[in-house]
Amino acid sequence: MKHIIGIISFICLLGTACSDDNQTETPVVHPEARGTWVDNRGSEPVTYHWVRYGKLDWICENIRLETAPGTYFSTNGQGDEETLQYGYLYDFETAKTLETEGWRLPTDEDWKDLERHLGTGTGEADEEEWRGDFTGELLMQDSTGSGLNLQCAGYYYTEGGAGVRNRGIDGIYWTATLDAGSTGYAWTRMVGYYRPEVRRFSMLTKKGLSVRLVRNAQ
Repeated sequence: MKHIIGIISFICLLGTACSDDNQTETPVVHPEARGTWVDNRGSEPVTYHWVRYGKLDWICENIRLETAPGTYFSTNGQGDEETLQYGYLYDFETAKTLETEGWRLPTDEDWKDLERHLGTGTGEADEEEWRGDFTGELLMQDSTGSGLNLQCAGYYYTEGGAGVRNRGIDGIYWTATLDAGSTGYAWTRMVGYYRPEVRRFSMLTKKGLSVRLVRNAQ
């Protein structure tokens, strides 16, 4: 009996050791450089922070420039603290008009390059849907980590009961790249507080999504 108990204990210990070996911790990633940029296009100047990964500088906050009425959507009113956090939501065509002073809407390839810098495998970055074991988690880290600080601002649904949905649950960001296989759709990136990966999928260009801008490293 003691012999059997000893064997069982050894198996349990072995299983625990194996389990510990298979656990993977979130990698530590920090930007190569940091800085600020002042956007003077609105009624008041807005200071944005940026971080550098590879050959691109990425804005660290969601863009919150008021454009023509009906082309941008607020997550919860205008000018309040939540707007400062979440920014505004824009349809695809309006998102492209936000480019200025070398800052532009990142392409699908720009996002892939960023994801690779955060540890996503080269082949995996080309895949659709959820991928990158910890990439989404890293994209949402504040200045103590990656500094990219992607927010879960939700999205604006323009049909069948228009309004902001999933605010505080997930965030979806435009790329500048249309989906060649689906008319009226463009590639996006999605993060959510409920899982560590990042999702790559195309979405109807009429929807209102969050916007980040990039520029060639200065």
